[in-house]
Amino acid sequence: MNGSPFEVSAQNAVRKPAVAGTFYEKNPDLLRGVILRYLSDGKPLAEPVRLLICPHAGFVFSGPVAAKGYATIDGNVKRVFILGPSHYEGFGGIAVPKFDYYETPLGKVKIDRAVVEKLRGQPGVIVADGFDEPEHCLEVQLPFLQVQLKDFTIVPILTGKVDPKQVADVLMPHIDATTAVIASSDLSHYKKQAKARALDDATIAAILSGNDAGPIDACGAMPIRIVMNLANKMKLQPVKLDARTSFETAPQHCSDGRVVGYVAIAFVSAATAASFNVSTQTPPASSSEDLAPEIKKLLLLLARQSLEASVRGKPFEGPGDVPAEVKENSGCFVTLTVGGALRGCIGYIEPIKPLYRAVIENAANAALHDPRFPQVTPGELQKIVLEVSVLTKPEPLPYKDADDLLRKLVPNRDGVILRKGGHQSTYLPQVWEQLPDREDFLEQLSIKGGMPRDGWKTAEVKTYRAIHFEE
Repeated sequence: MNGSPFEVSAQNAVRKPAVAGTFYEKNPDLLRGVILRYLSDGKPLAEPVRLLICPHAGFVFSGPVAAKGYATIDGNVKRVFILGPSHYEGFGGIAVPKFDYYETPLGKVKIDRAVVEKLRGQPGVIVADGFDEPEHCLEVQLPFLQVQLKDFTIVPILTGKVDPKQVADVLMPHIDATTAVIASSDLSHYKKQAKARALDDATIAAILSGNDAGPIDACGAMPIRIVMNLANKMKLQPVKLDARTSFETAPQHCSDGRVVGYVAIAFVSAATAASFNVSTQTPPASSSEDLAPEIKKLLLLLARQSLEASVRGKPFEGPGDVPAEVKENSGCFVTLTVGGALRGCIGYIEPIKPLYRAVIENAANAALHDPRFPQVTPGELQKIVLEVSVLTKPEPLPYKDADDLLRKLVPNRDGVILRKGGHQSTYLPQVWEQLPDREDFLEQLSIKGGMPRDGWKTAEVKTYRAIHFEE
């Protein structure tokens, strides 16, 4: 391997970072700052977590989702098994490293050679002969671990074609109260947004059901199934912490026609799972009939500050502390108008981010990344009026036929999402003011989503409500 960027010495061999500067920041201070910012949107669970499923794409896309998982990890963990799929070579069994350390811009992480050598004695365990050197799926987990843990070792494992139950049996004797296991995996790849969400929802449902033989559309399906088997042995249950696509995390860097899905899932005791599920089913403060005047004022101020900073090319992170009412995840849109005419509108339909963070991001995106309009210029800022719409969680609206759907919709109250095949579109409740006729409303929404004019008659329909306020 002379001349290879992954060249190692025979003693204290170090696996050098392969994707620093591409998948994540190469500068250690910037990298740590990015991770801490992502982690600030997460929160610990009622018990520390030692089994996780986390994504492994570039941080700008998957970092916010991965952070929701790492925000829950047990800080007392001393050894971490990282299981990932082999993207560069197919093989049978599992592969362990020949290295002594993995390195990232944040420093070296020691590999637990004692455990690796014990694993090498098991049937179906091979030593990775170079194909782990360019592999990203294990490496991208390390910066999060380096920020969240103090002194720890790792056991990096790439998975090939293997029985996940057998691998779980092999790993189980090495898992104690100070050991964590990470399944590194993205979900569906390069589908349209609506199709990706449908596939990912099915995958997540299979994981949450505990059925390790269920349909899992993921590059790391094998690591996921192994962790599911370990969770079963440890009597732990899965809870979904976050799930988004690359378009939902970074719409400014990709289109909705080719997205990748991500999920963060933790495995916890039955009691913690039950309390978590109850708390996530409780509507956030933002889904009530209204918001307090001071909360509306704060959100409009954050939107304005984000708008002006983004247009002038300056960073805006927002305040260090905000009221609890705006920390709950909530869907929201930010709309820009000039003289009553639309100038930009972008938002998150699903409650994928804390409300204050969603307002900050969508204000910037509406100014710079609405594909229907040129970017807002500094000279326009004084003319722009900001509107914020805080959404309740979309709920399916079952209907028998087209007439039944028309009867069930409530103008000026219901925001509507249509999904048909790979197409999806939405209108906020205030659009009823321009399209008061139900059939016309749905026809225009179908056309907006690239469907036939009458596509709404056979589409999947969801509705939501919105609290709308403006400057």
